[in-house]
Amino acid sequence: MLQPPTHLAGTLLPRGFFIGLGLIYLAALAADRLAARWRLPGAAAVLVLSLAIPDAWLSNADGLGAVQLETLHRVSLALLIFYAGLRTNLRRIHGLLGAGLRLGSLGVLITLAVTGLVLQWLAPLLLPGLPPAAAWLAVCCLGATDSSAIEDLSVALGHGISGRLRHLLQFEAALSVVVTLLCFGGAVGLLQGHLHSDHQGLHGLLASQLPQQLGGVGLHLGAGLLAGLCVGLVAPRLIDGLVRSDELLLLVAVALAFVAYGLGQLLGGGGLLAVFVAGLSFANGRERDSRFEPQDLARVMHPLNTAAEMTVLLLLGLLVQPAALLSVVPLGLLLALVLPLARGVAVAALLPSASFSGQERLVLTGGGLRAAVPLALAVSMTEELPHLRGVTPALAEPLGAQLLALIFVVVLVDLLLQPLLLRFQSARQPCTEMR
Repeated sequence: MLQPPTHLAGTLLPRGFFIGLGLIYLAALAADRLAARWRLPGAAAVLVLSLAIPDAWLSNADGLGAVQLETLHRVSLALLIFYAGLRTNLRRIHGLLGAGLRLGSLGVLITLAVTGLVLQWLAPLLLPGLPPAAAWLAVCCLGATDSSAIEDLSVALGHGISGRLRHLLQFEAALSVVVTLLCFGGAVGLLQGHLHSDHQGLHGLLASQLPQQLGGVGLHLGAGLLAGLCVGLVAPRLIDGLVRSDELLLLVAVALAFVAYGLGQLLGGGGLLAVFVAGLSFANGRERDSRFEPQDLARVMHPLNTAAEMTVLLLLGLLVQPAALLSVVPLGLLLALVLPLARGVAVAALLPSASFSGQERLVLTGGGLRAAVPLALAVSMTEELPHLRGVTPALAEPLGAQLLALIFVVVLVDLLLQPLLLRFQSARQPCTEMR
């Protein structure tokens, strides 16, 4: 008896691949709508949905190897960051630029430092055998906040977050992405293992590698800024010269994001920074007489940004192993509680009480939601683990599965917990409109 073919004719994809793919995205949209009805972040619902997708469905696709998955999440991350740059309007946070810069840079570093120290203290009890280098790299994934999750938070609170706080959170979210990317890249270089340096202590390693790593970070910054500014400055002329209708704006937006990323990588590895700077410079350029404005580009990019975010969320759920997930739940729950507390410390330390009320500080603390960007970095983290100090080749794969699951738990609980806490606080103390 003839057996039906297991793959689509002329492809390496399994039968039913496209049907399954379409149904997954439809289910993700349904989960997002249901979460909005329950006044919860849509990203949390999509993450829960991703756990229900059989991982065998992905593993059967022979053409979807590590390179393809890396490309998929890298493209999604670039589009998310470009959109974040387009949505960052510096004019709207007039008078709060300093607060946004402090919260998006020093605030990220304080949050990561506190969370990392707690993880170092808890890991021997709940996740024994976790190398310090791997622990700090995992923490570096958690620095970036998410603008889409902040939009969901506004809906979850009922009254919304309006006025200066909303614009401040959006700017801080965009800047935190850039700072997190730099921290992640710096940690990867600084924590790499060496065959003849096992006897070195951490202080000796820092002394020998820190100047080199600072030079690498400087090169990334310079390359990203230069490439992003170049693309952002020529973008208006390209749009005016090439675009005939609104329908073509999306194609131009994607092309600009890819050119910025590629030019940044070519100049010195600052591709993701270049993507953000390109969107930021275009969105905040001088007013010009044109049929197309920055808000038009952001408007046509919004559906693609949503698709990229859902892709990252679904991809991590497919990669998380159930056994690894169960083993890290206690530690993930504790870190999910530590993360908003660490952000609260940063908010209290960096924002003066004379400028922000206690209720505004609470909203800013709860606005540090993690979603797509930390999850995308978590995928990159698994690729870097075999090269870190203290991580043997035999340990890299199971350790990667555990840390991937750990970040999944932290992000999911963070998305669910903070809106509930803020709603509870709002019920106790009604929040007035924040202008």
